Amino acid sequence: MTLVSTPPPDEGRTFSDVLERLGQERLGQDRLDQGESDKLSLREMVEAFGERGFGAVILMLALMALFPWPPGGKAVFSVPIILIAAEMALQREKVWLPRWLLNLSVSRQSYRSATAKILPRLRRVERLTRPRWPVLTGEAADVAIGVICILLALMMALPVPFGDALPGLTLALFGLGIIQRDGAFILAGLFGSAVCGVYLALVWTTVVAVVSGIAHWAANLF
Repeated sequence: MTLVSTPPPDEGRTFSDVLERLGQERLGQDRLDQGESDKLSLREMVEAFGERGFGAVILMLALMALFPWPPGGKAVFSVPIILIAAEMALQREKVWLPRWLLNLSVSRQSYRSATAKILPRLRRVERLTRPRWPVLTGEAADVAIGVICILLALMMALPVPFGDALPGLTLALFGLGIIQRDGAFILAGLFGSAVCGVYLALVWTTVVAVVSGIAHWAANLF
């Protein structure tokens, strides 16, 4: 496992500012490596957010997972979310991720195309956030939120119709709530989690009913 260093916080930059900057340039000492300038690694993303840590990376990965990706792409985003959420639940102070996971990268052009669609909406939502309802953003709450985020990330990786959009949006709400210490967004995330649970239960019930019906039909053929 690798501990990701956290640079000094940049108070003048919002979360959306950091997202935009990541698509424009390579940060840190590796900036001079022109051969890698067109790739955006998970390590670079984590380091860019500094002390915003867990919530920022969960929010960023959840937003990216909402866009169309090749088969299996959702699972790629689910793995780091699960690890980061587990560290939240265990009350770690800094983000730890395996070296191989930190080295995963996406095309910076693809990243720019995806973020260009969400940045205007994200900036509007950011203006609505503020620290409030501390009972939902304390250490005890972080443990519960971490466990819920693990379950949401697992659901996001399942091959379920719309099964990635609902948990992805809910994870984004949790991420923004964690960053801003905004209990209202945490509460919205809890409501979204309940909706995801009900939806998954309905899908599972439907699948079981269809399989049972097919099995009963096949049995009557003999």
